Amino acid sequence: MRKKGINIKIIEQENGAMVFDKSMGGYFQVNHVGKLLLVGLIAGKSRNELVEELEETFALEKPNAENDVDEFLSMLREAGIA
Repeated sequence: MRKKGINIKIIEQENGAMVFDKSMGGYFQVNHVGKLLLVGLIAGKSRNELVEELEETFALEKPNAENDVDEFLSMLREAGIA
């Protein structure tokens, strides 16, 4: 994922993925939901598309999917990634 000098690498793991932020030298781990959301963001999917994908993939109700997407996007913004 690249955005304004941000360079991340996603390494898949059994329980999700390890995400390395090469521009900041840090890393964090995400579960399967986080990995799906990151891959979707890299592909250019909108918030609504990500919500729909969570609903379909994990059989979530729309309010829960919206909450998960919003929390994840907030976490990425706080980390300076999105």
